[in-house]
Amino acid sequence: MKVYLTNDDGITAPGLRVLAGVVSDFSDDVTVVAPKTNQSGKSQAITIDHSLHVKPYATEDMGIDAYAVAGTPTDCVRLIMAGAFGEPPDLLLSGVNWGSNLGPDVYLSGTVGAARQAALHRIPAIAWSTDNFSEKMVADLVAQYLESTVAMALASPGTLYNVNFPMRGGTSSALATLNGPWYTDQVTWVDGSHADLSREIQEADIDVGSDVFCVRQGLTSISPIVVSRRAKKTGAVQNDLTVKIG
Repeated sequence: MKVYLTNDDGITAPGLRVLAGVVSDFSDDVTVVAPKTNQSGKSQAITIDHSLHVKPYATEDMGIDAYAVAGTPTDCVRLIMAGAFGEPPDLLLSGVNWGSNLGPDVYLSGTVGAARQAALHRIPAIAWSTDNFSEKMVADLVAQYLESTVAMALASPGTLYNVNFPMRGGTSSALATLNGPWYTDQVTWVDGSHADLSREIQEADIDVGSDVFCVRQGLTSISPIVVSRRAKKTGAVQNDLTVKIG
């Protein structure tokens, strides 16, 4: 099985290293294609005004092929789908994001955006995020859920699976719905021309059985998100990217 890994925290992020370590025991054909720098909050943004610089990245600690892309997480997936790194993906894994992606955050997250881009082309895709920042504990949780979640993804092309680990626990899990809006944005003006935005959580908006609720209960939440039922499955897609490697 050809597996590609990406993320939005950047190629040096610990969560990506954790994911690569676990997945390398799952498949002997793994390639990392990740942003050169942190791209959190980029959702499914793409680069359209310049070529993408792609550089091989040394991964002595991971022992697999890796490439750093001066672009967004979705740029990375587009390159993968276009065949820039050889074989097309059988599976796309994004993460592990340091910080949860729950409820409406799935529409802002670059981690989820990358998985969504793959799912649009009916490539099985899973986004991984965590509120627990212990690399060992996160590795153990990924190892626990990897095979079962991959099996679900393989059985439902066009659907991405959004997995979130809680700050504590997580060895029990639940299939969870996406919570509706559970925060409001607040603005504070600084010197009349700069706006600081912050979030205010609306506790009453947290639905029982939602991903937010489950993670707060110490459960790993697994949320299927239907992206495409009609996209044609293909190993490579035509696009307008110019790629510079080296």
